Amino acid sequence: MFRLEAVTIATMAALSIGIATANAQTVANGESILREMRMATRGEVLFVQDTQGVLAPENANEARLNRLQPPDQVMDAIGIRPGMVGAEIGAGHGRYVVQLAVRVGESGKIYAEDIDADALRYLEGRCERWGLTNVETIVGEITDPRLPEGELDFIFVISAYHHFADPTALLRNARASLKPDGMLAIGEWLRSTSPEELEAEMNAAGYRLERTETFLEANGLYIYVFRIG
Repeated sequence: MFRLEAVTIATMAALSIGIATANAQTVANGESILREMRMATRGEVLFVQDTQGVLAPENANEARLNRLQPPDQVMDAIGIRPGMVGAEIGAGHGRYVVQLAVRVGESGKIYAEDIDADALRYLEGRCERWGLTNVETIVGEITDPRLPEGELDFIFVISAYHHFADPTALLRNARASLKPDGMLAIGEWLRSTSPEELEAEMNAAGYRLERTETFLEANGLYIYVFRIG
């Protein structure tokens, strides 16, 4: 009898702990939602959403690339802020587009450009699934991204530069989309394009190198920030 009562008491105690934990998590989640709602009224977030979900990699390759190119660190180094209007050239399925869209917020906008229409359709579904309303896709051409003229605070390229058939022509044609003080930020693998080669090609496209961020050198990546030259 004593043993049975002890087991029963232990079981009830464990259930009580579980219920308390679940209640605490529910309260925490509720507080998180209320906090996001309050922030939304001040324009600090795009909308009430599962931010962890929208920013989570969708497959193992995205997870691997995000470890090598940590989005928050990269965007901090470039200087991406709420309210900015930007474009990613070579956006693909939108691994970084969703990061940029959440960072610039409701008052900003991101143009997602690629020559792969199927990839952009996938990205549109990704944005719809998470309620990202500040992303517009653009099917570009090999040497013309077809971005809106004079509207962008930044153009962003991440680990796609070496895939461009003619990066000089492509980014020369993209230059008109930048505001006078706009920037071109390129994250590129060192094994794919040397710093000297990339700078020379962008000089030919009408840009001047402002700085090179080397904090991801151990991961084989440099980030180059250019201005209109």
